Amino acid sequence: MSTLKFMITPHADVELFIKREPIDYYVSIPSSGVTNDTGVILSIPGFGGLADSEYYSQKLNPYLAEKYNCIVVSINYFGIHRKGLMYLDDSFKGSMEKLYHTPISYWDNITTDVELKKRIVKVLESKDMQSLDPRCQILRITERNEYQSFGFLPALDCLTVLGDIFKRFSQVNKQKVIAYGSSYGGYIAMLCGKFAPNTFSVIIDNSGFSRAEINFMVGREIMKSDFVMYEVQDEKVYSISCAYNNPWTILDETSKFYLSDSHKLIRSLLVGEHRISSETRYYHFHCEQDHIASIEDKDKAIILLKRYNPTFYKRVAQGDIDGVLFKKYGHAMDASLRKLFDYVAELDAGSQLLKPTPTNEFVDNDTRVFNCGEKDYLFSYKNDFSLEVKIESRVKRIDYSHNDALELSNESKVEAEYPPMKLQRLLGQLKRVSDSILDSLGFVISKVEQDEIEPTKQVMQEIIDAYLLIMSQLESFQEKLQLDEISILNDEIIQLFTVVILSYNNHDSYKLKQVLSQQLYKLVVDWKTELDKMLEPYVI
Repeated sequence: MSTLKFMITPHADVELFIKREPIDYYVSIPSSGVTNDTGVILSIPGFGGLADSEYYSQKLNPYLAEKYNCIVVSINYFGIHRKGLMYLDDSFKGSMEKLYHTPISYWDNITTDVELKKRIVKVLESKDMQSLDPRCQILRITERNEYQSFGFLPALDCLTVLGDIFKRFSQVNKQKVIAYGSSYGGYIAMLCGKFAPNTFSVIIDNSGFSRAEINFMVGREIMKSDFVMYEVQDEKVYSISCAYNNPWTILDETSKFYLSDSHKLIRSLLVGEHRISSETRYYHFHCEQDHIASIEDKDKAIILLKRYNPTFYKRVAQGDIDGVLFKKYGHAMDASLRKLFDYVAELDAGSQLLKPTPTNEFVDNDTRVFNCGEKDYLFSYKNDFSLEVKIESRVKRIDYSHNDALELSNESKVEAEYPPMKLQRLLGQLKRVSDSILDSLGFVISKVEQDEIEPTKQVMQEIIDAYLLIMSQLESFQEKLQLDEISILNDEIIQLFTVVILSYNNHDSYKLKQVLSQQLYKLVVDWKTELDKMLEPYVI
Protein backbone atom coordinates (compact mmCIF):
# COMPACT_ATOMS: atom_id res chain seq x y z
CA MET A 1 0.00 0.00 0.00
CA SER A 2 1.36 3.40 -0.94
CA THR A 3 1.12 6.72 0.89
CA LEU A 4 1.52 9.88 -1.15
CA LYS A 5 2.30 13.44 -0.07
CA PHE A 6 0.89 16.47 -1.84
CA MET A 7 1.28 20.22 -1.33
CA ILE A 8 -1.52 22.62 -2.15
CA THR A 9 -2.21 26.33 -2.00
CA PRO A 10 -4.88 26.70 0.69
CA HIS A 11 -7.93 28.90 0.67
CA ALA A 12 -7.20 32.50 1.65
CA ASP A 13 -7.87 33.69 5.18
CA VAL A 14 -11.02 35.69 4.43
CA GLU A 15 -11.58 36.71 8.06
CA LEU A 16 -8.28 38.08 9.41
CA PHE A 17 -6.34 38.21 6.11
CA ILE A 18 -3.20 36.55 7.47
CA LYS A 19 -0.99 35.44 4.59
CA ARG A 20 -1.07 31.66 4.31
CA GLU A 21 1.64 29.18 3.40
CA PRO A 22 1.08 25.99 1.35
CA ILE A 23 -0.30 23.05 3.32
CA ASP A 24 0.60 19.38 3.03
CA TYR A 25 -1.73 16.42 2.92
CA TYR A 26 -1.18 12.67 2.86
CA VAL A 27 -3.05 10.01 0.92
CA SER A 28 -3.22 6.29 1.66
CA ILE A 29 -4.31 4.27 -1.37
CA PRO A 30 -5.63 0.70 -1.22
CA SER A 31 -3.26 -1.94 -2.62
CA SER A 32 -5.85 -2.81 -5.30
CA GLY A 33 -5.55 0.71 -6.69
CA VAL A 34 -8.20 3.33 -7.39
CA THR A 35 -11.30 2.25 -9.32
CA ASN A 36 -14.83 3.53 -9.84
CA ASP A 37 -15.79 1.77 -6.60
CA THR A 38 -13.09 3.46 -4.51
CA GLY A 39 -14.42 6.00 -2.04
CA VAL A 40 -12.79 8.85 -0.11
CA ILE A 41 -12.35 9.21 3.65
CA LEU A 42 -11.19 12.48 5.20
CA SER A 43 -9.41 11.26 8.34
CA ILE A 44 -9.15 14.45 10.40
CA PRO A 45 -6.71 14.70 13.35
CA GLY A 46 -7.71 16.56 16.49
CA PHE A 47 -5.64 18.69 18.86
CA GLY A 48 -2.14 17.25 19.18
CA GLY A 49 -2.40 15.11 16.06
CA LEU A 50 -0.62 15.52 12.75
CA ALA A 51 -1.53 14.17 9.33
CA ASP A 52 1.94 12.69 8.85
CA SER A 53 2.21 11.21 12.35
CA GLU A 54 2.96 7.51 12.69
CA TYR A 55 -0.56 6.82 13.92
CA TYR A 56 -2.34 8.38 10.96
CA SER A 57 0.10 7.61 8.15
CA GLN A 58 1.09 4.08 9.19
CA LYS A 59 -1.76 2.71 11.30
CA LEU A 60 -5.25 4.23 11.04
CA ASN A 61 -5.31 5.44 7.44
CA PRO A 62 -3.79 2.36 5.75
CA TYR A 63 -6.19 0.17 7.75
CA LEU A 64 -9.23 2.15 6.57
CA ALA A 65 -7.96 2.34 2.99
CA GLU A 66 -7.45 -1.40 2.70
CA LYS A 67 -10.56 -2.58 4.54
CA TYR A 68 -13.03 -0.14 3.01
CA ASN A 69 -11.52 0.40 -0.47
CA CYS A 70 -11.10 4.13 0.05
CA ILE A 71 -8.52 6.79 -0.61
CA VAL A 72 -7.86 8.01 2.95
CA VAL A 73 -6.71 11.60 3.27
CA SER A 74 -5.27 13.45 6.27
CA ILE A 75 -4.43 17.14 6.12
CA ASN A 76 -2.10 19.33 8.11
CA TYR A 77 -4.80 21.97 8.19
CA PHE A 78 -4.57 25.56 9.41
CA GLY A 79 -3.45 25.77 13.04
CA ILE A 80 -2.63 22.08 13.46
CA HIS A 81 1.01 22.69 14.39
CA ARG A 82 0.47 23.40 18.09
CA LYS A 83 3.82 22.19 19.44
CA GLY A 84 5.91 25.25 18.72
CA LEU A 85 8.21 26.89 21.21
CA MET A 86 6.91 28.74 24.25
CA TYR A 87 7.41 32.47 24.33
CA LEU A 88 7.82 34.75 27.35
CA ASP A 89 6.23 38.02 26.35
CA ASP A 90 5.94 41.23 28.37
CA SER A 91 2.40 40.34 29.48
CA PHE A 92 3.58 37.11 31.10
CA LYS A 93 6.59 38.72 32.76
CA GLY A 94 4.55 41.68 34.01
CA SER A 95 1.85 39.42 35.47
CA MET A 96 4.43 37.21 37.18
CA GLU A 97 6.04 40.30 38.70
CA LYS A 98 2.69 41.65 39.90
CA LEU A 99 1.24 38.41 41.27
CA TYR A 100 4.35 36.52 42.40
CA HIS A 101 6.86 39.37 42.84
CA THR A 102 9.16 37.68 40.37
CA PRO A 103 11.66 40.17 38.90
CA ILE A 104 11.73 40.56 35.12
CA SER A 105 15.37 39.51 35.06
CA TYR A 106 14.43 36.11 36.53
CA TRP A 107 13.39 35.02 33.04
CA ASP A 108 16.68 35.90 31.33
CA ASN A 109 18.79 33.28 29.56
CA ILE A 110 16.08 30.61 29.22
CA THR A 111 16.70 28.65 26.04
CA THR A 112 14.52 25.53 26.40
CA ASP A 113 10.98 24.66 27.44
CA VAL A 114 12.39 22.31 30.06
CA GLU A 115 14.30 25.13 31.75
CA LEU A 116 11.24 27.38 31.60
CA LYS A 117 9.04 24.83 33.35
CA LYS A 118 11.67 24.31 36.05
CA ARG A 119 11.79 28.01 36.82
CA ILE A 120 8.00 28.27 36.98
CA VAL A 121 7.85 25.31 39.37
CA LYS A 122 10.50 26.95 41.52
CA VAL A 123 8.31 30.08 41.82
CA LEU A 124 5.27 27.98 42.72
CA GLU A 125 7.23 25.98 45.29
CA SER A 126 8.38 29.18 46.99
CA LYS A 127 4.72 30.20 47.39
CA ASP A 128 3.59 26.71 48.43
CA MET A 129 1.35 26.52 45.34
CA GLN A 130 0.90 23.92 42.62
CA SER A 131 -1.13 25.81 39.99
CA LEU A 132 -0.02 28.84 38.01
CA ASP A 133 -2.56 31.67 38.05
CA PRO A 134 -4.37 31.80 34.64
CA ARG A 135 -3.55 35.51 34.43
CA CYS A 136 0.04 34.34 33.86
CA GLN A 137 -0.55 32.21 30.78
CA ILE A 138 2.55 31.31 28.81
CA LEU A 139 2.34 31.87 25.06
CA ARG A 140 2.99 28.97 22.74
CA ILE A 141 3.71 29.79 19.11
CA THR A 142 1.63 28.16 16.38
CA GLU A 143 3.91 27.21 13.51
CA ARG A 144 3.58 28.31 9.84
CA ASN A 145 2.62 31.83 10.95
CA GLU A 146 -0.85 30.51 11.89
CA TYR A 147 -3.28 30.97 14.76
CA GLN A 148 -6.38 29.27 16.19
CA SER A 149 -9.16 29.74 13.64
CA PHE A 150 -11.25 27.22 15.57
CA GLY A 151 -12.72 25.10 12.83
CA PHE A 152 -13.44 27.57 10.05
CA LEU A 153 -10.15 27.58 8.10
CA PRO A 154 -9.46 23.90 8.87
CA ALA A 155 -12.84 23.00 7.34
CA LEU A 156 -12.04 25.11 4.27
CA ASP A 157 -8.72 23.28 4.00
CA CYS A 158 -10.51 19.92 4.14
CA LEU A 159 -12.98 20.94 1.42
CA THR A 160 -10.22 22.43 -0.73
CA VAL A 161 -8.19 19.23 -0.46
CA LEU A 162 -11.29 17.15 -1.21
CA GLY A 163 -11.73 19.13 -4.43
CA ASP A 164 -8.10 18.44 -5.26
CA ILE A 165 -8.65 14.71 -4.65
CA PHE A 166 -11.63 14.76 -7.01
CA LYS A 167 -9.37 16.32 -9.66
CA ARG A 168 -6.40 13.99 -9.14
CA PHE A 169 -8.49 10.85 -8.86
CA SER A 170 -11.43 11.64 -11.12
CA GLN A 171 -12.66 8.05 -11.12
CA VAL A 172 -13.41 7.93 -7.36
CA ASN A 173 -16.91 7.04 -6.26
CA LYS A 174 -18.53 10.33 -5.29
CA GLN A 175 -21.35 8.44 -3.61
CA LYS A 176 -18.89 7.24 -0.97
CA VAL A 177 -17.29 10.30 0.65
CA ILE A 178 -16.82 10.19 4.42
CA ALA A 179 -15.53 12.71 6.96
CA TYR A 180 -14.22 11.21 10.21
CA GLY A 181 -12.70 12.85 13.25
CA SER A 182 -12.37 12.74 17.02
CA SER A 183 -12.57 15.73 19.39
CA TYR A 184 -11.56 18.84 17.41
CA GLY A 185 -11.32 16.61 14.32
CA GLY A 186 -14.95 15.56 14.82
CA TYR A 187 -15.98 19.20 15.02
CA ILE A 188 -14.14 19.98 11.76
CA ALA A 189 -15.90 17.01 10.12
CA MET A 190 -19.25 18.43 11.26
CA LEU A 191 -18.40 21.87 9.86
CA CYS A 192 -17.54 20.23 6.53
CA GLY A 193 -21.03 18.73 6.56
CA LYS A 194 -22.56 22.11 7.35
CA PHE A 195 -20.66 23.92 4.59
CA ALA A 196 -21.14 21.16 1.97
CA PRO A 197 -24.33 19.33 2.96
CA ASN A 198 -24.70 17.38 -0.29
CA THR A 199 -21.12 16.13 -0.62
CA PHE A 200 -20.70 13.52 2.12
CA SER A 201 -22.36 10.13 2.39
CA VAL A 202 -21.40 9.67 6.06
CA ILE A 203 -19.95 11.92 8.76
CA ILE A 204 -18.57 10.39 11.95
CA ASP A 205 -18.00 12.59 14.99
CA ASN A 206 -16.48 11.37 18.22
CA SER A 207 -16.76 13.96 20.99
CA GLY A 208 -16.54 17.03 18.79
CA PHE A 209 -17.41 20.58 19.80
CA SER A 210 -20.67 22.15 18.70
CA ARG A 211 -19.62 25.80 18.49
CA ALA A 212 -16.61 28.07 18.91
CA GLU A 213 -15.05 27.67 22.36
CA ILE A 214 -13.55 31.08 22.94
CA ASN A 215 -11.04 29.97 25.57
CA PHE A 216 -9.12 28.49 22.61
CA MET A 217 -9.25 31.86 20.83
CA VAL A 218 -9.07 34.58 23.50
CA GLY A 219 -8.08 32.60 26.58
CA ARG A 220 -5.85 35.31 27.96
CA GLU A 221 -8.61 37.93 27.84
CA ILE A 222 -11.10 35.75 29.70
CA MET A 223 -8.43 34.20 31.95
CA LYS A 224 -9.17 30.64 30.86
CA SER A 225 -6.48 28.31 29.60
CA ASP A 226 -6.25 27.06 26.05
CA PHE A 227 -4.43 24.08 27.50
CA VAL A 228 -2.59 23.14 30.67
CA MET A 229 0.89 21.65 30.95
CA TYR A 230 1.73 19.42 33.88
CA GLU A 231 5.13 19.08 35.47
CA VAL A 232 5.96 16.47 38.10
CA GLN A 233 8.68 17.20 40.62
CA ASP A 234 9.27 15.50 43.97
CA GLU A 235 6.01 13.56 43.53
CA LYS A 236 4.04 16.77 43.24
CA VAL A 237 2.05 17.70 40.13
CA TYR A 238 2.26 21.33 39.02
CA SER A 239 -0.14 22.80 36.45
CA ILE A 240 0.91 25.60 34.11
CA SER A 241 -1.71 27.55 32.15
CA CYS A 242 -0.92 28.24 28.50
CA ALA A 243 -2.39 30.08 25.53
CA TYR A 244 -1.49 30.36 21.87
CA ASN A 245 -0.39 33.50 20.05
CA ASN A 246 -3.85 34.25 18.67
CA PRO A 247 -4.67 37.73 17.29
CA TRP A 248 -8.38 37.52 18.29
CA THR A 249 -9.82 39.96 20.80
CA ILE A 250 -13.24 40.36 22.41
CA LEU A 251 -12.28 43.50 24.31
CA ASP A 252 -11.49 45.89 21.46
CA GLU A 253 -14.50 46.18 19.13
CA THR A 254 -12.56 48.57 16.87
CA SER A 255 -9.85 45.99 16.15
CA LYS A 256 -9.76 44.20 12.80
CA PHE A 257 -9.23 41.07 14.91
CA TYR A 258 -12.43 41.50 16.91
CA LEU A 259 -14.20 38.17 17.43
CA SER A 260 -17.69 39.15 16.30
CA ASP A 261 -21.04 37.41 16.49
CA SER A 262 -20.72 36.65 12.77
CA HIS A 263 -17.47 34.78 13.41
CA LYS A 264 -19.20 32.74 16.10
CA LEU A 265 -22.30 31.97 14.04
CA ILE A 266 -20.41 30.53 11.06
CA ARG A 267 -18.67 28.16 13.49
CA SER A 268 -21.87 27.12 15.27
CA LEU A 269 -23.67 23.82 14.70
CA LEU A 270 -26.70 25.15 16.58
CA VAL A 271 -28.15 27.47 13.89
CA GLY A 272 -31.20 25.99 12.20
CA GLU A 273 -31.16 28.48 9.33
CA HIS A 274 -27.77 27.11 8.28
CA ARG A 275 -29.14 23.61 7.67
CA ILE A 276 -30.85 22.00 4.69
CA SER A 277 -32.08 18.44 4.28
CA SER A 278 -29.60 16.14 2.58
CA GLU A 279 -28.64 12.50 2.07
CA THR A 280 -25.71 12.63 4.51
CA ARG A 281 -26.00 10.22 7.45
CA TYR A 282 -24.47 11.32 10.74
CA TYR A 283 -23.01 9.14 13.50
CA HIS A 284 -22.17 10.77 16.84
CA PHE A 285 -20.52 9.46 19.99
CA HIS A 286 -20.09 11.59 23.10
CA CYS A 287 -19.20 10.80 26.70
CA GLU A 288 -21.83 11.80 29.25
CA GLN A 289 -19.02 13.22 31.38
CA ASP A 290 -17.08 15.51 29.07
CA HIS A 291 -15.46 18.58 30.61
CA ILE A 292 -13.91 19.76 27.34
CA ALA A 293 -16.62 19.50 24.65
CA SER A 294 -20.06 20.20 26.13
CA ILE A 295 -22.49 17.28 25.89
CA GLU A 296 -25.34 19.72 26.56
CA ASP A 297 -24.40 21.56 23.37
CA LYS A 298 -24.13 18.25 21.52
CA ASP A 299 -27.63 17.27 22.67
CA LYS A 300 -28.99 20.53 21.19
CA ALA A 301 -27.03 20.04 17.96
CA ILE A 302 -28.41 16.52 17.54
CA ILE A 303 -32.02 17.63 18.09
CA LEU A 304 -31.54 20.19 15.31
CA LEU A 305 -29.67 17.83 12.99
CA LYS A 306 -32.37 15.15 13.17
CA ARG A 307 -34.76 17.55 11.44
CA TYR A 308 -32.60 17.44 8.33
CA ASN A 309 -30.54 14.24 8.24
CA PRO A 310 -30.60 10.59 9.33
CA THR A 311 -28.73 10.76 12.63
CA PHE A 312 -27.40 8.15 15.08
CA TYR A 313 -26.38 9.46 18.51
CA LYS A 314 -24.84 7.46 21.34
CA ARG A 315 -24.35 9.12 24.71
CA VAL A 316 -21.56 6.98 26.16
CA ALA A 317 -22.31 6.13 29.79
CA GLN A 318 -20.02 4.72 32.46
CA GLY A 319 -21.32 1.22 31.69
CA ASP A 320 -20.28 1.54 28.03
CA ILE A 321 -16.57 1.75 28.90
CA ASP A 322 -15.38 -1.67 27.80
CA GLY A 323 -11.62 -1.17 27.53
CA VAL A 324 -11.76 -2.11 23.85
CA LEU A 325 -13.86 0.40 21.92
CA PHE A 326 -14.25 3.03 24.66
CA LYS A 327 -11.43 2.93 27.19
CA LYS A 328 -11.89 5.96 29.45
CA TYR A 329 -14.89 7.76 30.90
CA GLY A 330 -14.12 11.30 29.78
CA HIS A 331 -13.52 13.45 26.72
CA ALA A 332 -13.08 11.35 23.53
CA MET A 333 -13.04 8.21 25.74
CA ASP A 334 -9.61 7.20 24.36
CA ALA A 335 -11.72 5.47 21.72
CA SER A 336 -10.15 3.08 19.25
CA LEU A 337 -10.61 4.96 15.99
CA ARG A 338 -10.28 1.80 13.93
CA LYS A 339 -12.90 -0.06 15.95
CA LEU A 340 -15.18 2.98 16.02
CA PHE A 341 -15.14 3.20 12.23
CA ASP A 342 -15.82 -0.54 12.04
CA TYR A 343 -18.76 -0.09 14.40
CA VAL A 344 -20.23 2.67 12.22
CA ALA A 345 -19.72 0.54 9.11
CA GLU A 346 -21.80 -2.19 10.79
CA LEU A 347 -24.52 0.30 11.72
CA ASP A 348 -24.52 1.59 8.15
CA ALA A 349 -24.37 -1.86 6.55
CA GLY A 350 -27.71 -1.37 4.81
CA SER A 351 -26.31 1.56 2.84
CA GLN A 352 -22.68 0.39 2.70
CA LEU A 353 -21.41 3.90 3.47
CA LEU A 354 -22.91 5.11 0.17
CA LYS A 355 -25.40 7.87 -0.53
CA PRO A 356 -28.07 7.39 -3.20
CA THR A 357 -26.76 9.97 -5.69
CA PRO A 358 -23.28 11.10 -6.82
CA THR A 359 -24.24 14.78 -6.77
CA ASN A 360 -22.28 17.22 -4.63
CA GLU A 361 -21.70 20.95 -4.30
CA PHE A 362 -18.73 20.91 -6.70
CA VAL A 363 -20.48 19.02 -9.51
CA ASP A 364 -23.58 21.21 -9.17
CA ASN A 365 -21.71 24.53 -9.22
CA ASP A 366 -23.57 25.20 -5.99
CA THR A 367 -23.62 28.35 -3.89
CA ARG A 368 -24.32 28.19 -0.18
CA VAL A 369 -25.08 31.37 1.74
CA PHE A 370 -24.95 31.48 5.53
CA ASN A 371 -26.69 34.32 7.29
CA CYS A 372 -24.37 35.25 10.15
CA GLY A 373 -25.96 38.40 11.49
CA GLU A 374 -24.20 41.42 10.04
CA LYS A 375 -22.34 39.29 7.50
CA ASP A 376 -23.13 36.66 4.90
CA TYR A 377 -20.61 33.86 4.30
CA LEU A 378 -20.87 32.83 0.62
CA PHE A 379 -19.49 29.43 -0.42
CA SER A 380 -19.19 29.10 -4.21
CA TYR A 381 -18.33 25.63 -5.47
CA LYS A 382 -17.28 25.11 -9.09
CA ASN A 383 -17.29 21.99 -11.24
CA ASP A 384 -13.55 22.38 -11.72
CA PHE A 385 -13.54 21.32 -8.02
CA SER A 386 -12.48 24.70 -6.68
CA LEU A 387 -14.02 26.54 -3.76
CA GLU A 388 -14.25 30.28 -3.19
CA VAL A 389 -15.54 31.71 0.08
CA LYS A 390 -16.41 35.39 0.47
CA ILE A 391 -17.75 37.42 3.35
CA GLU A 392 -20.15 40.23 2.49
CA SER A 393 -22.31 42.63 4.40
CA ARG A 394 -25.78 41.24 4.78
CA VAL A 395 -28.22 41.80 1.92
CA LYS A 396 -30.63 44.28 3.45
CA ARG A 397 -34.04 42.78 4.02
CA ILE A 398 -37.12 44.90 4.67
CA ASP A 399 -39.25 44.28 7.73
CA TYR A 400 -42.50 43.28 6.07
CA SER A 401 -44.46 42.75 9.27
CA HIS A 402 -46.10 46.20 8.92
CA ASN A 403 -46.54 46.11 5.15
CA ASP A 404 -50.16 46.61 4.08
CA ALA A 405 -49.86 44.86 0.72
CA LEU A 406 -52.31 42.17 1.80
CA GLU A 407 -54.66 44.70 3.38
CA LEU A 408 -54.32 42.89 6.70
CA SER A 409 -54.95 45.28 9.55
CA ASN A 410 -53.07 45.30 12.83
CA GLU A 411 -55.95 43.26 14.18
CA SER A 412 -54.37 40.29 12.45
CA LYS A 413 -51.59 40.34 15.00
CA VAL A 414 -53.29 37.93 17.31
CA GLU A 415 -53.49 39.41 20.78
CA ALA A 416 -56.88 37.86 21.55
CA GLU A 417 -58.90 34.90 20.30
CA TYR A 418 -60.17 35.34 16.73
CA PRO A 419 -63.88 35.06 15.98
CA PRO A 420 -64.18 32.09 13.57
CA MET A 421 -65.36 34.17 10.59
CA LYS A 422 -62.54 36.68 10.91
CA LEU A 423 -59.97 33.88 11.17
CA GLN A 424 -61.46 32.24 8.08
CA ARG A 425 -61.35 35.49 6.11
CA LEU A 426 -57.75 36.29 7.03
CA LEU A 427 -56.45 32.80 6.33
CA GLY A 428 -58.37 32.81 3.06
CA GLN A 429 -56.48 35.94 2.04
CA LEU A 430 -53.18 34.24 2.82
CA LYS A 431 -54.12 31.26 0.65
CA ARG A 432 -55.06 33.45 -2.32
CA VAL A 433 -51.78 35.35 -2.10
CA SER A 434 -49.86 32.05 -1.90
CA ASP A 435 -51.60 30.99 -5.14
CA SER A 436 -50.32 34.14 -6.82
CA ILE A 437 -46.77 33.51 -5.53
CA LEU A 438 -46.60 30.18 -7.32
CA ASP A 439 -48.07 31.62 -10.52
CA SER A 440 -45.67 34.58 -10.44
CA LEU A 441 -42.67 32.33 -9.82
CA GLY A 442 -43.62 30.27 -12.87
CA PHE A 443 -43.74 33.47 -14.91
CA VAL A 444 -40.27 34.54 -13.66
CA ILE A 445 -38.77 31.14 -14.51
CA SER A 446 -40.20 31.17 -18.02
CA LYS A 447 -38.79 34.66 -18.69
CA VAL A 448 -35.38 33.89 -17.19
CA GLU A 449 -35.13 30.73 -19.31
CA GLN A 450 -35.57 33.01 -22.35
CA ASP A 451 -32.81 35.30 -20.99
CA GLU A 452 -35.37 38.07 -20.35
CA ILE A 453 -33.97 38.71 -16.91
CA GLU A 454 -34.29 42.44 -16.37
CA PRO A 455 -38.16 42.53 -16.52
CA THR A 456 -38.34 39.82 -13.83
CA LYS A 457 -36.49 41.72 -11.11
CA GLN A 458 -39.49 43.63 -9.82
CA VAL A 459 -41.73 40.57 -9.99
CA MET A 460 -39.20 38.56 -8.02
CA GLN A 461 -39.01 41.27 -5.37
CA GLU A 462 -42.81 41.22 -5.09
CA ILE A 463 -42.74 37.43 -4.69
CA ILE A 464 -40.24 37.75 -1.85
CA ASP A 465 -42.23 40.57 -0.24
CA ALA A 466 -45.47 38.57 -0.34
CA TYR A 467 -43.82 35.37 0.90
CA LEU A 468 -42.18 37.07 3.89
CA LEU A 469 -45.44 38.79 4.78
CA ILE A 470 -47.31 35.47 4.70
CA MET A 471 -44.74 33.88 6.99
CA SER A 472 -44.95 36.87 9.32
CA GLN A 473 -48.74 36.53 9.49
CA LEU A 474 -48.56 32.75 10.03
CA GLU A 475 -46.41 33.31 13.11
CA SER A 476 -49.32 35.32 14.52
CA PHE A 477 -51.49 32.20 14.30
CA GLN A 478 -48.92 29.78 15.69
CA GLU A 479 -51.10 28.83 18.65
CA LYS A 480 -53.79 27.58 16.24
CA LEU A 481 -51.64 26.20 13.41
CA GLN A 482 -48.91 23.56 13.32
CA LEU A 483 -45.98 25.37 11.72
CA ASP A 484 -43.21 22.75 12.12
CA GLU A 485 -43.03 21.57 8.49
CA ILE A 486 -43.57 25.08 7.13
CA SER A 487 -40.76 26.42 9.35
CA ILE A 488 -38.31 23.76 8.10
CA LEU A 489 -39.06 24.65 4.47
CA ASN A 490 -38.90 28.37 5.32
CA ASP A 491 -35.23 28.13 6.38
CA GLU A 492 -34.31 26.64 3.00
CA ILE A 493 -36.48 29.04 0.97
CA ILE A 494 -35.03 32.12 2.69
CA GLN A 495 -31.53 30.92 1.89
CA LEU A 496 -32.41 30.39 -1.76
CA PHE A 497 -34.06 33.84 -1.95
CA THR A 498 -30.71 35.26 -0.82
CA VAL A 499 -28.90 33.35 -3.57
CA VAL A 500 -31.43 34.65 -6.12
CA ILE A 501 -30.90 38.25 -4.99
CA LEU A 502 -27.13 37.84 -5.23
CA SER A 503 -27.46 36.26 -8.69
CA TYR A 504 -29.47 39.24 -9.88
CA ASN A 505 -26.97 41.67 -8.36
CA ASN A 506 -24.00 39.79 -9.89
CA HIS A 507 -25.73 39.35 -13.29
CA ASP A 508 -25.14 35.60 -12.95
CA SER A 509 -27.81 34.29 -15.32
CA TYR A 510 -26.50 30.70 -15.15
CA LYS A 511 -26.82 30.53 -11.37
CA LEU A 512 -30.18 32.31 -11.49
CA LYS A 513 -31.62 29.78 -13.94
CA GLN A 514 -30.24 26.87 -11.95
CA VAL A 515 -31.52 28.02 -8.56
CA LEU A 516 -34.96 29.09 -9.79
CA SER A 517 -35.82 26.03 -11.87
CA GLN A 518 -33.94 23.25 -10.05
CA GLN A 519 -34.21 24.28 -6.41
CA LEU A 520 -36.48 27.18 -5.50
CA TYR A 521 -39.56 26.19 -7.52
CA LYS A 522 -39.67 22.69 -6.03
CA LEU A 523 -39.32 24.07 -2.49
CA VAL A 524 -42.05 26.65 -3.05
CA VAL A 525 -44.35 23.93 -4.41
CA ASP A 526 -43.65 21.84 -1.28
CA TRP A 527 -44.26 24.90 0.90
CA LYS A 528 -47.53 25.66 -0.92
CA THR A 529 -48.67 22.03 -0.51
CA GLU A 530 -47.96 22.13 3.24
CA LEU A 531 -49.62 25.53 3.53
CA ASP A 532 -52.79 24.34 1.75
CA LYS A 533 -53.00 21.26 3.98
CA MET A 534 -52.56 23.40 7.06
CA LEU A 535 -55.19 25.94 6.00
CA GLU A 536 -57.73 23.43 4.70
CA PRO A 537 -59.74 23.11 7.96
CA TYR A 538 -60.13 26.89 8.15
CA VAL A 539 -60.72 27.93 4.53
CA ILE A 540 -63.80 27.07 2.50
